[in-house]
Amino acid sequence: MARVHFWQYIVDTEGRPLEDVNIRFYLNDNPAEEAEVFTHPSIGSPLTSSEGALTTNGNGYFEFWVGDEFESLGGYVSTQKFRLTWERAGILLGQINNIDVFPPVFQVDETDTTSALRDQKNKLVSNSLANLWSTHADADAPATLSHNYLAVDTASTNGDYNKLVSNALMNYILSAVASAGALSIAASAAVERDFYITAWSSDATGYYIDLAHFIGRQYPVLQIVDDATDNVIEPLKITATDTNTVRLYVSEEIDAHVTVIG
Repeated sequence: MARVHFWQYIVDTEGRPLEDVNIRFYLNDNPAEEAEVFTHPSIGSPLTSSEGALTTNGNGYFEFWVGDEFESLGGYVSTQKFRLTWERAGILLGQINNIDVFPPVFQVDETDTTSALRDQKNKLVSNSLANLWSTHADADAPATLSHNYLAVDTASTNGDYNKLVSNALMNYILSAVASAGALSIAASAAVERDFYITAWSSDATGYYIDLAHFIGRQYPVLQIVDDATDNVIEPLKITATDTNTVRLYVSEEIDAHVTVIG
């Protein structure tokens, strides 16, 4: 919701202010219909200029507010034009037609995510915010980036700065953190993933667990150790869901350590 401030001074031909001049405000495309206006920038109900008894003060000044299309009552679309008239005993009737009240561009409303015009209306942003928008849209880390963004430095533990990473990398990191186990890289450059299993699902084949290892290989090497006996056991079956997940089957429910290497 927004209201546009409209104000003017009424003066005579010699520039002297005219007091107690009656102001009327109409729709330009319907000259007989008075427009609805507001006498306050944010509160109150709409009324016509005659209902509001709009008159000039001792300085010839008058003001009111016009609601935009998002006002629940008394609002107008941005293309609506208006007609202003003024009169007082002893002076000639004056009028101005085709008045544009609304600006050609609008202040950004970051809460507007649902209106039909959310992507159509021109909005205003600061020079600072708009700076380099066209260049940073195609920038790749670690290229020079705008808006004080820095490329990720994996050797740094600094957590203060904004960094840019890909959606795919963030998806991988968050998925890995959310799943059980720890991701490590062995000295051989092989990726090792360790899981501790205490609960299994079952089907006609046996008891199984889906392990999201995120190694990127369809069939990595698995080692299963029975936690009770500390013995390595043979799985019933291993199937690959994709390059980052395998389904491991065993013959009975046990507490087990599973190491995935790829």
